[in-house]
Amino acid sequence: MAPPPRNALAAVAPLEAVAPARVEIPQERAGTHPPQAEQYGPAAMAGYAVAVVSDRRRHQLCDLLEAAGARTVAVQGVRTLSTFDSQPLQTPTAQVLAAPIDELVVASEFGFRSWLRLAREWRLADALSARFAGARRLASNPRAADALREIGLGEIWSTAAGSTEELFRYLMAQPMTGRRVVVQSDTPSVAELCHALRAAGADVVEAVTHQALPPTHADLLRRLGDQICAGAVDAVAFTNPASVDNLLAQAIADQRLNELLNAMSDEVPAMCLGELSAQPLRARGVPVRLPVQPFLEEFVALAAATVPERAVRVVASGMSLEIRGQAVVLNGELIPVQPGPIAVLRALARHPGRVISCAEIRRATPNWAGVDDHAIEMAVSRLRRSLRNNELIQTVMKRGYRLSG
Repeated sequence: MAPPPRNALAAVAPLEAVAPARVEIPQERAGTHPPQAEQYGPAAMAGYAVAVVSDRRRHQLCDLLEAAGARTVAVQGVRTLSTFDSQPLQTPTAQVLAAPIDELVVASEFGFRSWLRLAREWRLADALSARFAGARRLASNPRAADALREIGLGEIWSTAAGSTEELFRYLMAQPMTGRRVVVQSDTPSVAELCHALRAAGADVVEAVTHQALPPTHADLLRRLGDQICAGAVDAVAFTNPASVDNLLAQAIADQRLNELLNAMSDEVPAMCLGELSAQPLRARGVPVRLPVQPFLEEFVALAAATVPERAVRVVASGMSLEIRGQAVVLNGELIPVQPGPIAVLRALARHPGRVISCAEIRRATPNWAGVDDHAIEMAVSRLRRSLRNNELIQTVMKRGYRLSG
């Protein structure tokens, strides 16, 4: 299918208003609306910890979740390397040359240049460039646009946010049925965007210019598994399929796959950016939450709606009590509480007014089988100090503890 007429593009952004070499898609059409903390209510996620598993040491999603009040644990679940192996790019190159294309998305300058360098070795660079010339060209940032200009291509479209995600948001805001889109992919998360574009009816050719490898140190994923199984985080967010595969592979190697799957099924909700990341978890019986579309803004909104579901809310001694993952909201005041004491409080709050024995507290708390009565007594003592209230938690001699009614 031929590219849209130029007057249709002018309706999106008047060409005379911008430099002819680079046309900027208006922010409202691109869908760039950075999430603000107040969008989700005051400190909606304060007192919760979310593990963010991505291809980076710290993903942008961490900043967005922290803006909504959460504490984040950044985990690099996959390493990405720029690929110089010609085999993965041979098939998409042949697909590009097989028919005209409507849209070209360039995610990174280095990856695009690497692809062209291989095409020159195959004596296909001129034919590839000719296909690109017939498409609308969208570049994620100025350096990616420069890579297009080097092969003589002008009129390059971009967004104010300068991100690949916003280019996809712009495309998916338009009818995509039957349109042929070529995507130069530089990170594993782009696969989720391509999948969503296919679901919207587009014919997508993904040219992957990176390799996805497990982390250099297995301890990164082993430690994440420990945190999930112990309930030290309140949710886990996966941004790409490779991170999910690597975590499951590490759990299998450590012989704790069932423990990990049970934790994500019962105590620590799993959230994935898109369907590809969710598939291996769903295949093993883990319920997975997905945003409406695979964009970070929607992912934060999903987390803000999902994570607080774990909260236990009661009225005790005439006071409003909300028990979050890592904190307590007592009469509107957020009070950080350590993991041991808050586990005891959560067990008591599920049965307010009823005496709960130490044995019942152990059964209600994951991984507490080896905790003795003295440790529970000390946790209650610390809990009372944290809440600055000695009447809220009552001790019933030789029977246990209860949350006052």
